[in-house]
Amino acid sequence: MYLEISLLIFGVALLLLVLFCIPILLKLWRAVSDVTVTLQALNGRLPAILKNMEEISTNINNSTTAINGEVQKCAAMADRLHAVMSDVVSGIELISPRALKSPLFRKMTELMAVVKGIRVFVNVLTGKRKV
Repeated sequence: MYLEISLLIFGVALLLLVLFCIPILLKLWRAVSDVTVTLQALNGRLPAILKNMEEISTNINNSTTAINGEVQKCAAMADRLHAVMSDVVSGIELISPRALKSPLFRKMTELMAVVKGIRVFVNVLTGKRKV
């Protein structure tokens, strides 16, 4: 008798378990069908997406190559400019001490001082004063 009661309780528990699992299984079935539709759509669009990605990477590679070429040209030009400026500066370093010691430079500095004195004199004479 205990065996029959325990089998009856086990059967009812199993029936309740199956009844509670039916809604869960239905939701799982719907989710699987939604995932299947999504997967089919993705598989249909994936070749176009991959082709676009390949075109984008090709364009980026071409742009990078072009930019690299321009940077190399700018670097070469900067190197040439540096060499020219270095030659000019070294030439000025050689010439400047001699030019400062020349009598022409002394006469020009004296002439500039005389011109400035005359200008101040004329301004005072005419009544124009700097404020």
